[in-house]
Amino acid sequence: MKKNTRSLVAALALAGAALFSQAAAAAVVDISSLPSAVTLASGGSLTFGDKFKASNKGNFFNDHFTFNVTQPSSLSLVVTSTSTSAANGLNLTGLGLYDSANHSLLQGTQVLTGKDDKWTLSFANLAAGSYYVKVSGNLVSGAGATFSGNGSLISAVPEPATYGMLLGGLGLLGLLARRRQSAA
Repeated sequence: MKKNTRSLVAALALAGAALFSQAAAAAVVDISSLPSAVTLASGGSLTFGDKFKASNKGNFFNDHFTFNVTQPSSLSLVVTSTSTSAANGLNLTGLGLYDSANHSLLQGTQVLTGKDDKWTLSFANLAAGSYYVKVSGNLVSGAGATFSGNGSLISAVPEPATYGMLLGGLGLLGLLARRRQSAA
């Protein structure tokens, strides 16, 4: 009877070890890249993205792209990924704008999902300061995959010509009001 008990315990231990090794092999891994700075091109355009190697099926990422705003501005972003099918490549699951203290300012909107993934984000009157964009997702196949982001950062400060037109318009309104007063 002792021999049967030992055999049963050994068989259970071997089965448990096999299940544990399968679970460990299927563990999800964070494959996020280190935060990187986004270079603002002249005119305020932003370009960023990431490329993932093959053999990352099921793994996830939360990539951070940092940038600085020197004056109040409006931000518009589009992040996309294109695959050969919905079963290949990656699945974008989130897009968010955060301040340097890690406070969420705005979450993006999913426009497309499947073969083509697309997220958008627009934020008006972004104050001067440091920010980052977080792009989240997971790889749905063992093939490599990429995503890219493009956007614009447009200064909210009016051009000098705008002030001139405003003053000219106010002057005309004042002139018309004065004429009406003297006619009455």
